Amino acid sequence: MTDSTFDRLEKRLPPPAKAATPDRRRLMVIVGVGLAGGVLGLAAGRLTALEDNKQAADQAARAATAAQFVTLPEMLVNLRGTASVRLMKIGVTLQVAPDNNAKLAAMAPVLVDGLQSYLRGLDEHDLEGRLGVETLRTEILRRVRLLADPLPVEGVLLRTLILQ
Repeated sequence: MTDSTFDRLEKRLPPPAKAATPDRRRLMVIVGVGLAGGVLGLAAGRLTALEDNKQAADQAARAATAAQFVTLPEMLVNLRGTASVRLMKIGVTLQVAPDNNAKLAAMAPVLVDGLQSYLRGLDEHDLEGRLGVETLRTEILRRVRLLADPLPVEGVLLRTLILQ
């Protein structure tokens, strides 16, 4: 007699294979050891990062104590005529190496003159937001480095920036 479709499908299927199941205890030990190793690895990485940050902070502190600052006189500048903001008061401090402090302080009038010509060309839109202030800082640093060419200038600090 003919077999039903169900019987034919059942005969063609191989018998179910027994899946190899590892011992639960062995599996739990392996997972536990893996997690513990991961936690220890992360902790060691964080400790190394903390030590690196501490060393970087120490180097920055030594560099800060080694650096000297030259304070330029505050400048009151008329901005470009198209702006509703008419005046800008700015105070700039330059970060220099200790041996160049006196030389750069003697060049202060030249630096102020060079910066005033740049600052007079600005308008209020050039100084909008954080990007405007960062652009102002980088442009001042670039121009000061050009004006004080043989002497290296490491940074620019803005003491005062008032728009009126």
